[in-house]
Amino acid sequence: MRRTLGIALVLAAALAATPAVAADKYVSLEGKWSLNLKETHYPAGFPKITKNDMIVTKDDGSVLQFTENMTMDGKDITSTWDGAYDGKMRATSDGQQLAWHHVSARSAGDERKNADGVTTGKSVCTVSAGGDKLACRIQTFFPGQKKPIKFTESFDKAS
Repeated sequence: MRRTLGIALVLAAALAATPAVAADKYVSLEGKWSLNLKETHYPAGFPKITKNDMIVTKDDGSVLQFTENMTMDGKDITSTWDGAYDGKMRATSDGQQLAWHHVSARSAGDERKNADGVTTGKSVCTVSAGGDKLACRIQTFFPGQKKPIKFTESFDKAS
């Protein structure tokens, strides 16, 4: 009986540890991700985004480096970020602050603050099982609004 219980406990511990080992490996975002305008629907009154390309030059599970090129309300905007998945705020090239952290093996979350340190957005981005789609569930905070504006952006892996 003791031997059977001991084997059962060892087996249970091994099975319980399996997800933790798998969770140590994160899907890399490296490559170019282009906004899918057909699958992305912004709420009424939201700025018009007609292009959003995210070029991730490094993502090794610890370090994340990317450039985002977007067109919003007819204006081209470029922003770069170089940091880690540690939840610490780091400056973007356009004067904002951004922090990224892992949520799961296929998902990462971020928080964005303006130059004054006020939170302007949060998101969780998840890579599809096939690795060719990226869905970002976004909450945007505008001054004077009590509730965030929520929407999902859909990206296709271009390279």
